[in-house]
Amino acid sequence: MSRTLLKALSSILILTTILACQSSSPIPGRASAATPEPNTNTTVINSPTPTLTYLPLVRNGIPKFFGIIMKQYWSKENVEKYLPEVDALADKQHTAVGWFIDIQDPAFYEDWETESALNRNNFYRQLEQLWQKGYISLIKIGSTDTARKIYEGRYDAPLSQMAKIYKRWIEQGGGRKAMLAPLQEMNGDWVAYYDDAFEPSDINQKLKQRQIDFKSAYTHIQDVFKNNGVDFSMVWWVFAPNGLSSPDVPENDFEHYYPGDDRVDLVGFASYNYGFCPATLSPACVNGDCGRWEIYDTIYAPYITRMQKMAPTKPILITETGSSAMHTKEDRDNNTYNYAKKAEWMVLNYGYLARQPMVLGVFYFDVNDFDGKVCDLGIPRENFDGYRQAVTGYQYLPTSVLDEYVP
Repeated sequence: MSRTLLKALSSILILTTILACQSSSPIPGRASAATPEPNTNTTVINSPTPTLTYLPLVRNGIPKFFGIIMKQYWSKENVEKYLPEVDALADKQHTAVGWFIDIQDPAFYEDWETESALNRNNFYRQLEQLWQKGYISLIKIGSTDTARKIYEGRYDAPLSQMAKIYKRWIEQGGGRKAMLAPLQEMNGDWVAYYDDAFEPSDINQKLKQRQIDFKSAYTHIQDVFKNNGVDFSMVWWVFAPNGLSSPDVPENDFEHYYPGDDRVDLVGFASYNYGFCPATLSPACVNGDCGRWEIYDTIYAPYITRMQKMAPTKPILITETGSSAMHTKEDRDNNTYNYAKKAEWMVLNYGYLARQPMVLGVFYFDVNDFDGKVCDLGIPRENFDGYRQAVTGYQYLPTSVLDEYVP
């Protein structure tokens, strides 16, 4: 199947909207932190993974890869320690690893041009160590400052250094290439570059200005890369909003932030089933409780439909997803993890995504902690077969194959 067939597929898709009253929302004030040690006071319902009877996984349309996101710095030692562990849980190698780095990271300010300095550089080192073991990087490029300051040129020097380091990495050959997602989750008010400190006071005008600022910053980052010798063929550029916007109003939908087909190779979104994990207790929620058990009809289907309408020829990534093991309010109250339900969730929802013609890849967020509150999204490491069953219909895809399916 080639790019021609991919375009044909996108033109004949029947876009069926599955409506829901509410879609999966981010936990208010969401911020990722290191995976905590297991709570010794937690009860685990760890019955054997059931034999599931969902429809067989059919790789409709384009082939599917699966990726992982972990709270790790990808040194050689960590690549060799942690990734074989999650590959074993899947019973095959992940195609890609997602990780985060800010424009303000020391990697883009310190000396890097000597071989020894390059190999210590936070950006280059992680790219290369993952590549050496066969993993493609999805790099979410964040910022601790506003989008406006980015496109006004305040960070051109570190962005230029980022581009030069990336070019140096690419020039080693061997098919090296990465996915870069500038300013991810730009439609969420928890990111620093969702700037709320400017006029006008009217909320709709503010939203319009934020969208202009984001698109200007996104394309400015690309232009800096191009000016430093990194043309569009050397990168897969990713548009990576959150599925549900915050504030959740039509004027803030992710479509308003889309930079355009000529600037984007892949589109994707983050969406989770938080279940009834402790982080769902928040004063920002109705009655102080956001808890609910959700599946594909609310956390994937509406966003896939909208992305297909927004960018019909672009393959779709699920850039972050995961599920709690707290299936009910009682699980949360009793600090009980129902891993059998988590396994069912994985198989059901990965199966659904495997049958979506324009979905290319899914990244599981193997991290347990949100802003200091345990949300048990991580994949259980013992007596758990749900993840292996879930990725049965997915495969390892090298860069040469991905290039065939990314228009």
